[in-house]
Amino acid sequence: MNLTEVKFKIIDERLAKAVVIQKHYLHRPPPISFAYGAYIEGDRKTKGVLTVGKPCSPTVCEGVCGKDRAKDVFELNRLWMDDALPETVTDSTGKVHSAGYESRFIGWCLRELRGSYPNLILVSYADTRQRHVGTVYQATNWTYTGTSTPFKDKVGERSIERSTKHRYVWFSNTADRMSLRWKELPYPKRPEAAVSRTGDEEVNPAQLGQQTES
Repeated sequence: MNLTEVKFKIIDERLAKAVVIQKHYLHRPPPISFAYGAYIEGDRKTKGVLTVGKPCSPTVCEGVCGKDRAKDVFELNRLWMDDALPETVTDSTGKVHSAGYESRFIGWCLRELRGSYPNLILVSYADTRQRHVGTVYQATNWTYTGTSTPFKDKVGERSIERSTKHRYVWFSNTADRMSLRWKELPYPKRPEAAVSRTGDEEVNPAQLGQQTES
């Protein structure tokens, strides 16, 4: 497969929600303001979805760069890619390269967002419970700001314990990085024995694909 055969595009929120419910390991949709899809040329099936929405917590919105910038803060809250996509591709010279679809997909989406929303600030999380450290965020130059505090969340009648997560921030305008109120820290390293084909941490067979949650 040639890298150019995988295409990225803006998709409808309803389609993104349906794919997230079916494919993402959480099986529940987040708030969605922007949605993007990945496709193989000539195939209508969705091979990847990335969604961005407003964080549910006002504390997060105000905590990144202050109350005045809270309106600009959004969250990359779901990322899923089909694990059936190949790990490597071969170029015209016969040389084999890492496909890197996750980082290419995120990079494309960030460029789209930067072009339309020059003041946007994104936060995203890598779930330590899934042994993730956020390798794809590191590959796309996000700022690492440590880990979140675990807490219990009520969903309907159920009480759900939210795990500790690695927290990353991305700035559409790189100058806004100077306004970051959270401490910038070195990237965490992934466990040596927990590497999946995506380049991130090992996941359960039922949770294949690079995935993130808020």
